[in-house]
Order: sequence, then C-alpha cells, then structure tokens
Amino acid sequence: MQNHKAFELISIDRREKRPYDLQIKDRIKALILDRTFYYQDLLPEPEELAMALHLESDIAILAYKHLIKESFIKKTERGYEIAYLELTNYFFERNVAIYDAILALGLTPSIECVTKKIVTLTDEKAKELGFSQARTFLYINRIYKGNQRPLIILENYLPMNIFPDIDQALTGVEPLNDFIFKHYGLYAKESHRITKAVNLPSHIAKYLNEPAGSPSISSTNHVYDQYKRLIDFGQSHSTSSYYFQSMMHGNPVK
Repeated sequence: MQNHKAFELISIDRREKRPYDLQIKDRIKALILDRTFYYQDLLPEPEELAMALHLESDIAILAYKHLIKESFIKKTERGYEIAYLELTNYFFERNVAIYDAILALGLTPSIECVTKKIVTLTDEKAKELGFSQARTFLYINRIYKGNQRPLIILENYLPMNIFPDIDQALTGVEPLNDFIFKHYGLYAKESHRITKAVNLPSHIAKYLNEPAGSPSISSTNHVYDQYKRLIDFGQSHSTSSYYFQSMMHGNPVK
C-alpha cells in the first residue's frame, strides 16, 4: 500500500508532548469522522505507516489498538478496515427501510434470501408476536448486504390474511416496503422498535461472517400500516459495525 493516501495525510508533531501513538490515533480518527476515510476503506499496515513516519513499528501498532478498542477500525482478513459509520435520525423519523439506508450511505445494497415458507403458529405464539387474529404467516429470513458484505440478518412474519398469495409473488430479494406498496397498496406508517445488546448465537453468526459470541444489536420491530394494522413482525441481528449500532438506536416513528 505504498501509494495509500494515509502516508500523505497522517503526520506527527515531534514538538508536541503527547505520545506519538495518541497523535496517530487522533489523526486517523479525525480522518474517519470527516469521511476522508470511509466505511470499509483499508488502512496501511501499521508497520508500513511507522516506516513512513520514521517511527518504531510498535508505536503505530499501539495506535491501531486504540482505534480498535474505540470501534473505529477492525482487523479483518482484508487488513485494518474502517468500521465506523454514523447514521442520523433522519432515517428513523421517516421510517426509511434498511435497504434504502444502506443505499443512502453510498453502499451498494443487496438481499440474500435464506428461508421463505408459510408457517402456522399457535394462538399463543401469534399473540406473543403481537397479532390478535392471524395465525398463518409468510416467514422470510434474509441477509442485507452493503457492497456484498453481510450487515444484518432479518426475519419477518407477514400475515397471510392481509397479504394473500404473497408467498408466490415475493421472491425474497426485493425491498419489502416497496413490494408491499406496489402489490397491496399498503405502507409502513408506524414502527415500534425495541433493541438490546446481545452476543451473536453461533447459528446466526455464521450468516454474518462474524465469530460466535461477537457483540451485536438485536432488534424486534412491529410495523403498522395506514389502517393501524400490524402487518409485520421483524427480528434482526446486526454486525458490530457502528453503522448498525447507530441505526438500531435511532428514534422510530411513534
């Protein structure tokens, strides 16, 4: 990565009293926050950066460790990757879908369908999800990706009494909100979301290419249409990126 722009943009001040590792950390953090370095960008290896700055490699390695601890970067198979992304409440105040939020952040969104089937729930289970009458649902489990990287896995229960034949019409790789509006004339007017921090179960972690037990944000979401009917129960698990931590902690429409 000898041509990486980091070599031109990251510098230290040898007159400053602060340790060099903190200077490097703060400079990289500033470049991330002003979006000079963007989500999923790669930084040079710390040894390369240290060499360019005429420092011992341990100093740059320590700076990178600070950034990993603060969740600004992470070590992946690709190298040291920018992990920070911030999403403002703009998206939540308008109930924008995950697909559109990924698109708005400059990433290329895509959806992979893992499971799609009709299920019949007991009255007790249906009520547990928030449905007072429906018992038969289309169950769909999908992975949302940005630039082909898994970001969130989301399972939905869609009542068949509101969406007849949806099992035949929905392929599973199209944005759900747009599909529902185009085919049924319904739209998500309200969304009530509850989030919590969890460790990824192994059967979910494998879909997100994350180690089992990794920090994650889990969310349950009840979506209501313009007639105040519950039309969707969703449950999701995200990767540990700041983007989805921010997303799940936004202010949903009330």
